[in-house]
Amino acid sequence: MTEAELENVRLKLKFEALLVLIGGIYSGLANSSPTAAQAIRDRFGRLRQDHSKIALPSYSPEYSDMLAGEYQEALEGFLKVIESMLPDAQP
Repeated sequence: MTEAELENVRLKLKFEALLVLIGGIYSGLANSSPTAAQAIRDRFGRLRQDHSKIALPSYSPEYSDMLAGEYQEALEGFLKVIESMLPDAQP
């Protein structure tokens, strides 16, 4: 494994660790009241909506669209993982 490959693996592992920690925090918050899990899901829904049409003006339109798509895919993936950690999570 090259140093660049190892660094790439390290970054991926750090992201995964952060996702687990953030999911744990949200799970703890969701268990703090009977309505908290739904409030979190509702907030995530608004995040999805708010971030469904982003533009990166410092890039050409083609790159902006591509990068925005990558961002939206990453956000959706993270939100789904966190939602799966909430009590009574919807499949």
